[in-house]
Amino acid sequence: MSKSKLLIALLLIASFCASSAFSQDAPRETPRPLKCVYFTPSDCKPYPDRAERLFRVMTYVQEFYRREMERNGFGPLTFELEEATPGKLKLYEVRAPKPMVEYGRESAWSVRAVVADALKKQGIDVGKEVIVIFQQGLLWKDGKAEEVSSFVGSGSPFNGTAWFYDDPMLDPDKLSSKEPGGYYHRPCSVGEFNSHYIGGIAHELGHALTLPHDCETSVERAALGSALMGGGNHTFGRELRGEGKGAFLTYSEALRLSVVPAISGQTPQRRALDVSLVDLRAKRSGERSVTLTGKIETARPVLGVIVYDDLDSRASDYDAKTWCVRPNEDGTFTVELTEVAPEPSELRVCVVRDVDTQLLFRVALNPDGSKNEFDPIASSMTLRIISTAFSKKDVAALTKLAEKDYANDEAAQTLCRDLVKVLANTNSTALDSPKEAAASDASFNLTNASFTRENVGWSRLTRNAHFDGSLLQVGGRGFASGLSAHAPSVLETSLGRKWKRFEFSYGLQSGSPGSVVFVVRGDGRELFRSAVVKDHDLHTASVDVSNVDVLQLVTEDGGNGNTSDHSLWIEPILTR
Repeated sequence: MSKSKLLIALLLIASFCASSAFSQDAPRETPRPLKCVYFTPSDCKPYPDRAERLFRVMTYVQEFYRREMERNGFGPLTFELEEATPGKLKLYEVRAPKPMVEYGRESAWSVRAVVADALKKQGIDVGKEVIVIFQQGLLWKDGKAEEVSSFVGSGSPFNGTAWFYDDPMLDPDKLSSKEPGGYYHRPCSVGEFNSHYIGGIAHELGHALTLPHDCETSVERAALGSALMGGGNHTFGRELRGEGKGAFLTYSEALRLSVVPAISGQTPQRRALDVSLVDLRAKRSGERSVTLTGKIETARPVLGVIVYDDLDSRASDYDAKTWCVRPNEDGTFTVELTEVAPEPSELRVCVVRDVDTQLLFRVALNPDGSKNEFDPIASSMTLRIISTAFSKKDVAALTKLAEKDYANDEAAQTLCRDLVKVLANTNSTALDSPKEAAASDASFNLTNASFTRENVGWSRLTRNAHFDGSLLQVGGRGFASGLSAHAPSVLETSLGRKWKRFEFSYGLQSGSPGSVVFVVRGDGRELFRSAVVKDHDLHTASVDVSNVDVLQLVTEDGGNGNTSDHSLWIEPILTR
């Protein structure tokens, strides 16, 4: 790209920032400062210079955020820190009950539990704070540093936690050093060591402040380097050594940060989702560019819409490019996605409100230039319209959709008609036992079964709808028949040894980022066990239940806790 084109591109980015960002003159409260914790395993001693050195580390990261927020047009916003005395970071000292090796890579939440108990005694509720935990988790031996403990971050609009390593070599004053002595998966300079680990602090703190991964476009890379929430944790500060461009905040990262209480200073608010995406269309505008047009309906003005294009070729979302747009007053927006790769990806649409960032839409795409490359968007929007009518229990709207809007779409028309039947039977309390079904019944739908045991991990068992009343959706399809039972769950009913097969589909509710294992048991014996389900595909199974008296439908968490494990049993049918 020529310098003139690069300059034009950057000017366009700057123009967008200036028109979209918070007014710098708006009243702003002082954010609650981060709570910095020093976690010392039982077999370690805290480093004596930690307060001064970590103050330099955190103020360097603080200044990076401030500088990047200002460059993006939001003014000099950043997080606040507590000082014990001038030049010394206030550290909440926590002595761990176990040695370093007991706090391994997967120990983050157990470490946080120890920290939470210790801070509670000082009147601090970690559920209302953003806390960062420095721990001695690098084990040096023969000049090599092994990463023992966790180095991660996680956050919400109400709280956040980041887990870091501390080491005597960790110091921003050494970022420019080319002297040997560092180690990061290989021998490296002291400066590179600090790039990786101070960059990692900036990156994981981003997660604690609600940021997901994303990466830079080629235009941004040429001008600014690597996105902090992409590969910027590895390039952070390398410009000081003349080794290339360092790290920066993308506009989407800055936009999301601008509404985080630890940055904005506003009081956290729990607000119902008062904005929805009611239209989204895509068209090819170039060999590697796609134009999206859409419309949101919102009770209040929003700050912006962020579109993510996340390639499937990489399991994580580090390669997700982002584009931002501010909707017009009527909620319409148009945004051009550039550098779109001709391979499978996930498209996500988020909206940034004044209090948080919410995911509105996600769909699997394969923008390969084929005639039907954007059909998944149209299909997903159709399901959204149907789901909205179903959630509102609007029989008239569903009937209109079936008879007029989707008269030429057999699948959508059938779904609408089936949902009308579901709503007509909503107030019916009659549930049947498969054991008591008439001998002439060739099949039995377990969504209508009475369960002698009905345990779910969260909320409640829901029939023919998701727990929130929305449409059952898996694999880009909607269903009028099924059971929504958040894992871990057990549903038990008696078959009376009268049925031969159990046929069903299963999966995660669309948009749920959980992981679940589905299990079928007969009289205590395992008849079926799925692999861990963490995709959003629809899976099917057929199980022999001959001579089974007691049938159990079981869901287990996928080994990583049961957060968002919204498991669905779709069209669960017994046959003779």
